[in-house]
Amino acid sequence: MTMSDISHFFTEYWMTLAVIVGLIIISAFFSGSETALTAVSRARMYTLEQQGDKRAGFVNVMINRRDRLIGAL
Repeated sequence: MTMSDISHFFTEYWMTLAVIVGLIIISAFFSGSETALTAVSRARMYTLEQQGDKRAGFVNVMINRRDRLIGAL
């Protein structure tokens, strides 16, 4: 395979390759989000919510609806 062949391949399929890389990055983001939200400590989130952290309250709501959370992610 020559450099010309490689150059021709990338000029012809650059958009397809960019979309595939973008989708892989998006998939990694959602997989990481799912892992983080299912592994979070309920006790820690409850404590943070009691201290007034609104984001912890939102996480607690999502944890209580775990089946919907996983389905959405």
